[in-house]
Amino acid sequence: MRVMERIAAVLIVSLSVWVLVMWAGTRFEGEEPNRIMRVELGSDAASLNRAVRAADENGIAHNIEMVVRNTDLDFVLIVLYWLTFLSLAALAWRLGQRFLAGCSALFITAAAVSDLFENGAILTAMGVKPFSDATAVVISEFSLWKWTCFFLGTLLLGLAIMVNHRVSTMRRVSGAIFLASGLIGILGILRSRVSLDFAIETIDVGLLLVSAALLLSLWKILISLRALNQLRRVEPSHVQG
Repeated sequence: MRVMERIAAVLIVSLSVWVLVMWAGTRFEGEEPNRIMRVELGSDAASLNRAVRAADENGIAHNIEMVVRNTDLDFVLIVLYWLTFLSLAALAWRLGQRFLAGCSALFITAAAVSDLFENGAILTAMGVKPFSDATAVVISEFSLWKWTCFFLGTLLLGLAIMVNHRVSTMRRVSGAIFLASGLIGILGILRSRVSLDFAIETIDVGLLLVSAALLLSLWKILISLRALNQLRRVEPSHVQG
């Protein structure tokens, strides 16, 4: 149990650091917001063109390069978030919620696989000019599968933590945040074909809540490990006394 907590803590920190690396390493020209999400969820060539829009051809070429760079970096992110959620699902499994934890792990694995196919489709699309509706549709289909599975996995993980009365209040709060992020993310996905901007903003909120839940989980794990270390220091003194 403690070994799995240490692994989860290391993975959460690694995931957080890599997200910052991706943010620092991807600088677009122009003021267009949510470019990567627009590439992922936009289902036509117009969305792809808007995602890489800039003041001139050099700016467009730079933005295409940034999309490719972000996608290359995303392959590492896929491995990190997959392992991170698997470690948290393993903790929930060991605490007794095996069905919910197992389903969460399956959905997160499906999300990671869909993400790999999505990245391949993005790299293919960025290498072809002009963009076509067909390539945009392929990307968006893989993206919808990815986000659907990801938020379902997040929801089930939150439920597995929340309903477990053997865990602390802090863990149940993190579970509630995971659950809320899953519900909000799924709401965005359901509206993606009605309003792309609404879907992107809602998924962003869902991801923000996922980040909060991960950091709260990390805090709780560190507190637990610190308490265990203090207990181990006290026990030898009692034995010597």
